[in-house]
Amino acid sequence: MNLEQFHEFEVRIGFEPAPRPERVHIGLVQLANDHSLETDWSHLLREQASLFSTRIFKENGMTPEALDAVAESISDGAALVGDGLSMDVMAFACTSASILIGENKVSKLLTKGREVTPTTNPWSAAQAAFKHLGAKNVAVFSPYPTDVNFPLYEQLTNAGFNVVGLASLGIIDDNMIHKVTLETFNEGIEKITKDGNVDVIFMSCTSLRAVERIQHLENKYGIPIVSSNSALFWHSMHLCGKKAVCPGYGKLLSGDI
Repeated sequence: MNLEQFHEFEVRIGFEPAPRPERVHIGLVQLANDHSLETDWSHLLREQASLFSTRIFKENGMTPEALDAVAESISDGAALVGDGLSMDVMAFACTSASILIGENKVSKLLTKGREVTPTTNPWSAAQAAFKHLGAKNVAVFSPYPTDVNFPLYEQLTNAGFNVVGLASLGIIDDNMIHKVTLETFNEGIEKITKDGNVDVIFMSCTSLRAVERIQHLENKYGIPIVSSNSALFWHSMHLCGKKAVCPGYGKLLSGDI
C-alpha cells in the first residue's frame, strides 16, 4: 500500500474536546531527592485534585548553601509543569529551601510566565495551617542539622509563634530522611511535648514519611500534627477556595474545620 492508497484506507473522524476535569489542578516542583511526597499525596489527592509534577536537582547535603542553590532551578522546573494546561495553584516542595530562599522569591520563581497563579510552599503552608488551627505554641520535629534548624526557629518566632520545643535528628544526607521510623517520631514527640503547653506539632520536611502516621500520632498524644506534606496539600486546596477532605489523616485534613 502506498501513501495515496493509505489515504483512502484511513478513516478520519472529528471530535469535540472534552472539558478540563472538575478537580483542582496542582502544579508541583519538587526536589530530585525527595522520596516521600508523592507517596504521601497519593493518599490525599483522591477525586479532589490532579497533580502535575516535575523534579529539579538538589545537591545531596542538608546545608544552607545546597538549599539556597535550588533557587536557580525553580523557574525552569515550573516551566515543565503541565505544558499547555492551566494550573489552579503552583506549589514548591521543600520546607527548608523555602525558608532560606524566602517565600516571596520562591513565589516569583514558581510563577514566571504564570503570574496570576496563586502559589504555596511548605513553609507558607505550615504557617497558614497553624493559624487555621488556632495554634500559637509550636513543637517542631526536624530531621535537619543545626544550621538549618536555627533559621526555621527564627522564622517561626518572627512570624509570631512560640517554639516550645525542637527535636533534631541532625541528618545531613537527604537520602536518609525518608527512612525515619515511627519509633523515632515517638521518641522525638515525647521529648518536645513533656512540658505540655503545645498547640500543634510540626513535622518539618517534605521527605519525612509522616502523613500515614499523623492520625495514629494525634490519637496517641492528643495534639494536632501538621507535616510539611499535609500542610502543602491543605494550603494548595485552600488557595483554590476548596476544602481538603481526607478523613484519617489528622485534624487539619479532616474537613471538619
